[in-house]
Amino acid sequence: MTKDGLRTIRPVAYQETDNRFRIVNDANGMGRALMEHCDPADPAYRQAAGSCIAFAEGPVTPEQVRAEFIQALTSAGVFVRD
Repeated sequence: MTKDGLRTIRPVAYQETDNRFRIVNDANGMGRALMEHCDPADPAYRQAAGSCIAFAEGPVTPEQVRAEFIQALTSAGVFVRD
């Protein structure tokens, strides 16, 4: 957990634009990235979004939410540095 009470994951870097990467490590950052880069109709998006919510509330592990987040971004065609 961070000092502000957010649960954190191992950082994930993804390509936001042609020349810029962004790094996220909490449910808020992952949620924003999902909304910006993924199609809400994509099952991978829905799975990752649900995991982000569950992670923020506690029952999902950091590695599970991280893996589902990466899968959703990859499914949307976003390059992820893992």
